[in-house]
Order: sequence, then structure tokens, then C-alpha cells
Amino acid sequence: MIIFAGDIGNMASGFAYDTYKAAFKSVFGEKMPIVQSIMGNHDYYGLRTPENCRRLFTKKIGSSPFTHYTVNGFHFIGVSPDCEKMSDGYRKILPYLKIEIELAKKECGDRPIFVTTHNCAENTVYGSDDWGDKGLFDLFSQYPNLINFAGHLHYSLLDERSVWQGAFTAFGTQSTSYVELENGKVNGSVPPDAYMFPMGYLLDFEEESITVRRMNFRLGKEEKPNMSVKIPYAVTKADFISERKHNSLPVMPNAYGHTEYDENGNTYLCFDKGESDDFVHSYAVFYSDGTRYDYFSDFYKGISSMADEVKLPVYSKSPGVYNIKVYAIDSYGSISDSYTSIDRSEVRRRKTYRRKLAPEIKY
Repeated sequence: MIIFAGDIGNMASGFAYDTYKAAFKSVFGEKMPIVQSIMGNHDYYGLRTPENCRRLFTKKIGSSPFTHYTVNGFHFIGVSPDCEKMSDGYRKILPYLKIEIELAKKECGDRPIFVTTHNCAENTVYGSDDWGDKGLFDLFSQYPNLINFAGHLHYSLLDERSVWQGAFTAFGTQSTSYVELENGKVNGSVPPDAYMFPMGYLLDFEEESITVRRMNFRLGKEEKPNMSVKIPYAVTKADFISERKHNSLPVMPNAYGHTEYDENGNTYLCFDKGESDDFVHSYAVFYSDGTRYDYFSDFYKGISSMADEVKLPVYSKSPGVYNIKVYAIDSYGSISDSYTSIDRSEVRRRKTYRRKLAPEIKY
């Protein structure tokens, strides 16, 4: 079974849906698995009414935007938003969704119930504080054995915050197109090469547990250790949530870095990568004039693909000579006590970061 959490195209178009279906056919031919596809906010762009968008989806995909499958005793509910709203797209759908969850609950007892939505529940996974849906949170909180897979965010699933556990369990699914992260970094929110590393989850179902693997689809490999959901399901039995209270501060291992330049006179800050219990999420660069610039590390490319030497282009800085200190920051916002110094670094020209979305996007 394959689950896709919406935003099949950049807008509602026959071209996008035909391309989507052709991709499956090129891999599976006539032996197509169950595919549960839902709509996202982008699938509501381009046509005059939401009804027209849903009709096009149904015609081209061959299934309703609202589905409920039972596969080997497990219930999979796929629910599209009813419009393009990014934080309140499920308000009209909640009564229907509650009915479907109740039907699943009667049949499966304390086994997990899987619900796929495009929008995520508010204040759960990484990024949901910016893009979350409170209505979904309030409904899902009534069902402790509910597991929500949500799209929309584009935030990296390699960050442990992309798995949340509270009144229910939630997974952020990243994107197979490009990574987009939070604002506030000089090389974001769409960081360099963000479109080159599609990722997703692979779930292996066994009699007593479900193993959740975080897969790098480009490299065809699992990026981080397995996560397991126990059966019968109980929140207290799940073992994939990090012990954040025991999290150690990240460390900058070497005291000194250096400056390099390219043929155009652009400045690069070079130093050995920071170390952390998991990975260094970002770097804080402090200049001797009192300014601070934060950068994402390259963690979103895959843990095994992170460079041993970091090379940060200097953005938005006026020409001049600066003494610089670089600190490491982990996913939970903890900043290192240690730092790397880069003394008398000359910025020769001012450069602006230009983000680049997936180059294959067609409008």
C-alpha cells in the first residue's frame, strides 16, 4: 500500500495528475498496489471552485478525495481538506472524519488507526506551530490509538521533532519535491539543494509491532534507526520518542576555522562540523560588530551525507574585516558552549541568498 498526503501538483491540472499516475505505472505496471491519495491546498489552486477541483481529482485519479480502506485488519482513512486554506481547511470535514474514526474504532479496538491528512494538527510535529490546524488536534486528541500522517509542511523528517506523541501520535512526512524549513536563517527557508533529497516513511507490519523507517528515496536507504509502534497500541509503549530531557549540548570540536573565496570574490566561512547527540541542526555566526546570522546545517540532505567540513557562504554582510565566532545549535534549540573562531575574516562583497524551489515544477 502507498499513501500520498496531498499536493500532487503545484495546482489542479490534468497534466499533474496524469504525470502522477504515469509514475506509478512505470514502476508497477498492471500490478498496482492500493494507493491512497488525498488532495492538498495546492490541488485546490487553478480552478474556480473547490467542487471543480474535487471533480478533476476524482476523474483523473480514479478515486474519491475521501477514502477509508481496511488492509489486513488495519484501518487507513484518507481525508482531503475541503478548500485551499492552510490552517483551517478541515472545519467542514470534521464531522465526517469523526464518523469514519468511530467506525474504525469499533472494528479495531486498541490497534492503531491511521489517518492521513494534508494539514497537520496544530502544535504537534516540527513546523506545526506555523502551519497547524487546531480543529484536527481537538478531534485527534479523543483517540489515543490514532496515528496521523500529515503533509504540507515540507519540514525534514530526519529531525526528531517530526515525530510527536501526546494524546495521539503524529508524523510529519516532509516532501518528495523539496524541503522547506522555518524562517529566520540566512540560507532558508528553502536551503541549498533542498529539492535533491526526497524522503518518506516505509512501514513494515508484523504481528506485534509496526516498524517505521525513515527512507532517503534518492539513495534508497534508511537514514536513521528504526522506530516501532507496539500492538496492542498504547501511547506509553511507543519507544521512538527521544529522551529530550537527557539531551547534551552540541559541541564545536575545533577552536579555529578559516576563510576562503571563490573566483567572484564571495566569502566562505570554513570549519569542522559540530557534534551532537543526534546532529547539528544549525549554526549561529556572531560577528565582531555585534550582529548574528543563523544558518541551517546540511542535515536535511541525509545524516550520512553531511559534510565533515562546513563551508558557509557569507550572505547579507557589508564588506569589511570581522572576527567571527561560530556556535552549534541542535534540533531542540540548545546552543554549544564551545565555539570555532575565525579571526580577521574579510568580506569582500555583499551577497544575497536566492532560494531555489524544485526545478521540475510546472505551473
